[in-house]
Amino acid sequence: MKLTDVDRVNHLVTELEDVKALIAMAARAQDNAYQVVIDAPGDASLHMSYEGSSSTHSRGIAASPGFLAQVKQLAVAELQSQQQGILTELAALGVDTAP
Repeated sequence: MKLTDVDRVNHLVTELEDVKALIAMAARAQDNAYQVVIDAPGDASLHMSYEGSSSTHSRGIAASPGFLAQVKQLAVAELQSQQQGILTELAALGVDTAP
């Protein structure tokens, strides 16, 4: 590993720890804690959530428990993909990423 890579490795290790914490939090969260937000200009945004309530800046509709469970699965999978990307980058820099 090159000396110039040390800063990058340190940054990636910090990112890895952050992603691990996010994965743990996302996996522990109840399905009804998730929501989908579709941003649009002005008051046209849409929130799909368990409550389905709207705010002064968006509309809201209730989402089914099955939909929110799928959102949770997608969120955890996306975070795990990011974790794998960090591990791959660390390995490319010569870091042994085996547990």
